[in-house]
Amino acid sequence: MRIIHTCLRYPPATGGVETYVRDIVEGTRDISVGRDIRVLTSKLRTHGPISLLNPELLLDDPMYVQRLHHASTPFISYPRLQALSYYLGHHAPDVVHGHGFWYQPADVAARYANKNRLPFIFHPYYYEHGVRRKAIWQLYRRTIGRRTFAAADVVVVISPFEQKLIEQAGFPVKRFELVPPGIDVAVFAKPAADPFRPRNITGKIVLAVSRLAPGKGLSELISAIAEIAKQQPQVQLAVVGEDFGVKGKLEQQAQALGLGDRVHFLGKLSRIELIGAYQHASLLVHPSHYEAFGIVLTESLAAGTPVVARNTAAIPYVVPDQQAGVLFNNQAELVRGIKLLVTDANKCKAFAEHGRQYVASRFDSERSLKKITDLYCEMGSLTSHISRSVEAN
Repeated sequence: MRIIHTCLRYPPATGGVETYVRDIVEGTRDISVGRDIRVLTSKLRTHGPISLLNPELLLDDPMYVQRLHHASTPFISYPRLQALSYYLGHHAPDVVHGHGFWYQPADVAARYANKNRLPFIFHPYYYEHGVRRKAIWQLYRRTIGRRTFAAADVVVVISPFEQKLIEQAGFPVKRFELVPPGIDVAVFAKPAADPFRPRNITGKIVLAVSRLAPGKGLSELISAIAEIAKQQPQVQLAVVGEDFGVKGKLEQQAQALGLGDRVHFLGKLSRIELIGAYQHASLLVHPSHYEAFGIVLTESLAAGTPVVARNTAAIPYVVPDQQAGVLFNNQAELVRGIKLLVTDANKCKAFAEHGRQYVASRFDSERSLKKITDLYCEMGSLTSHISRSVEAN
C-alpha cells in the first residue's frame, strides 16, 4: 500500500504542523509490512512572505521526501507546488493524505483523489482568526475549500476545538476522526543536560518556546517579566525559537524595560537541548493568541514542567487549568500565574505530576500513530474494493 502526503512545508521548516506531519510519516512508514509512505512538498521555509530553506539542510532529506518547485499566486498567500498532479500520478498512490486548509497541496490532492476514485484523508488544521477573515479567504472557503472538505473520506482533527469550528462553518464532512499530535513520553522523562548553565543563565528560569512572530504574545510576556522582576530578582526569561521578523523589536523592548541581562534569545536549539530546556526550566509560558493544538505544551508537561498559557482555542484541551498549569485571559492573570509558579514549589510539583500523567494518558505517540495506521489499513481496503468493482464492470 502506498500513501502519498501532500503538504506545503515539511521539516526542517519550523512549525507544529510540520513536526506533526513528519511524526506521522516517520511513525507509520514501514516497508517491511508493505506500507510505503512518501511526501510531496516544497523547499519553503516560510510562505508569507516567501523564503526558502537553506539548501544544505535539504541534503539530509530521506529518499521518500520529494520537494517540488513552487509558484506564487498573485495578490494572495497561496503558493502552488508545480506539476503536483503529475507527481501524484507518478507515485501511483493507494491513499492520498492532504494537509492544510487554504493550501494548494491539499486542494490538488483532493481533486486528484476524487478524479481517480482514491480514498482521501484530509488534515485541515482549521482556524479562522487574522487573515482568514478577509474577503478573499471567505471566497476560498465557500468554493475551493468546501470542495476539498467534500472530497475527504475522513477529516482528521487535532482537537475538539478544531472540530467545533469546522462544524460551525458548515463544511460537508462525511466523518471526523480525532487524532491529537502524540509525543514519546519516555524521551522527555529521560534526564538531559542543562542548556542554561553553559550560557550563564541561572535562577528561576521562565521558558518560552515559540517562533518569534506576531501573534505569539512574546511582547506581553516580556512586559510581565519586567513587573515580576521587581519582586523576584532571580527570574530569568529564556526564549527558544527562530526569528520570524520580531526579534529586533523584542530585544529593544527588553532593553527599554531594563531587562537586557534577564531576557535571553537562544534561537533554535537541537532536539536534545530543547528537552533539557524543558526539564531545567521552572515553568513554561505560552502566551500565543491562538493554537490549533500547541505541541510545546505537551512536551513541557511530559518533561515535568508546569505551564502558564493563554486560555484560548485548543489550549484548555491540552492544559487542564489549575491541574497541570495556569490559564490566563489578560495581562494581570498572566503576571499572577507566573508569580504563583515561581514562588510556590508545592504547587509546581503537583502540577508537574498531574501534567505527566495527563499527557501519557491522552497524547502518547503510540496511541496517535495507531489511529493513523488503522485509518490507512481501512482506506487501503477501500481502494482494493473500488479496484475490484471497476474491473468487474
